[in-house]
Amino acid sequence: MKTAQAIAEGPGPALQQFNYLNANYGIRSWLLTVDHKRIAILYLVVITIMFSIGGMFAAAIRIELLTPQGDLVQADTYNKLFTMHGVVMIFFFLIPSIPAVLGNFLLPLMIGARDLAFPRINLLSWYIYIAGAVFGTYAIIAGGVDTGWTFYTPYSTSSSQTQVIPTVLAAFIVGFSSILTGLNFIVTTHKMRAPGLTWFRLPLFVWAIYATSLIQMLATPVLAITLVLLLLERGLHIGIFDPKLGGDPILFQHLFWFYSHPAVYIMILPGMGVVSEMVTCFSRKQVFGYMFICFSSLGIAVIGFLVWGHHLFVSGQSVYAGILFSLLSYLVAIPSAPKVFKWTATLYK
Repeated sequence: MKTAQAIAEGPGPALQQFNYLNANYGIRSWLLTVDHKRIAILYLVVITIMFSIGGMFAAAIRIELLTPQGDLVQADTYNKLFTMHGVVMIFFFLIPSIPAVLGNFLLPLMIGARDLAFPRINLLSWYIYIAGAVFGTYAIIAGGVDTGWTFYTPYSTSSSQTQVIPTVLAAFIVGFSSILTGLNFIVTTHKMRAPGLTWFRLPLFVWAIYATSLIQMLATPVLAITLVLLLLERGLHIGIFDPKLGGDPILFQHLFWFYSHPAVYIMILPGMGVVSEMVTCFSRKQVFGYMFICFSSLGIAVIGFLVWGHHLFVSGQSVYAGILFSLLSYLVAIPSAPKVFKWTATLYK
């Protein structure tokens, strides 16, 4: 039996509890880790840095807008600040923030898995994200870019004299991080659930991350191909989007928004998953309409691929295409509304 002194002293070194924070110290142990929780923290650190950079651009924009005159910066610098704020906030903060941080940290814990399906690929996705951030930072230091975060052609391929190529490469590279993360989450959800954890027993956050991962897997390659075509036209003057070279600038908009509208749901679906978990937790009740919320996440992901044309209403597309995309855009409300209704019903009384 333990003596009173031994009990008071607590467990000895041999019984010390180790966790993901104190298992190994040192930079090398963090940079080579395959622990999903540590990788989530690595993402959190870098994403927070990028958020701070984008936030400084936003502050400069707002200060400049205090007066009509160019008191703080001139017009060309303002355009660069506007563009770099958008690029940093969308590609380096909003899209990876909740999936890469909370998804990496919580998904294995929520389904009873020891780690993600591909721990090394998970670490690789973080390094790819770092590589994209390096290119993006270089573009900022080298003078910035003024095309707008959408890189609309033909201005981005023939007219702009700013750092278009490194900025586009940054977005291209970071897209692969998003693809690998989505792949990892999908395989983990399918293959590594604890025994007895069927699909309709999964936490709602897992459903939200799963729907988000489908978008990452299916939409991001389209953006990657589009950016490669942009680089080919800018570097080799191949006529793809520039009318002077026989290209079609509207084609770029279709390809770009086929990714960039579903990217809206890469940002919002994980947040909806967080809200579902918090409503359930703090109301101390089982969520009302569990299956409706599950399928609404998938419905939003699917319909999100069908509405990109509402970004092209003034681009010259046909009136009939505009009507069709208008109706499809309204259709997104059908899977979106049940989430709010079910959250409200869960909070009732």
